[in-house]
Amino acid sequence: MPGGGFEEIEHTADWALRVHGTDLADLCRQAATGMLQLAGAEPADGPTRVESLVFTEADAEGVLVRWLEEVLYGLEVRRVVPVAMRLRSHGEVRLEGDMTLAPLARLEKAIKAVTFHALKVTPTKNGCEATIVFDV
Repeated sequence: MPGGGFEEIEHTADWALRVHGTDLADLCRQAATGMLQLAGAEPADGPTRVESLVFTEADAEGVLVRWLEEVLYGLEVRRVVPVAMRLRSHGEVRLEGDMTLAPLARLEKAIKAVTFHALKVTPTKNGCEATIVFDV
């Protein structure tokens, strides 16, 4: 599988990724890595900073979307890109950890939104998987 835990899949008008992870935290990390690759996000040289995060949502799908929205907000508004992500999941409703952020040098393609379209985090024999659709 290209990129490790994700692969781009065909979607009629938007972008979609099929993502695999050993647990919810790994799924979130793989999804963010795939999203950054799709968008062509590149960090600039310069100082980095570490930010902590904690999300509690109703379900795994909510955690995944909330996490990706945070990464997207960083790209679009704050002009930063995660260069390292250390995440831990607690069940299917809580994600915590930190990410090292660098200034954003370049963003090739804009992503308008992370969607819940047909989103379902599904258990697998090796962890979990999901298909995520991005509105472009």
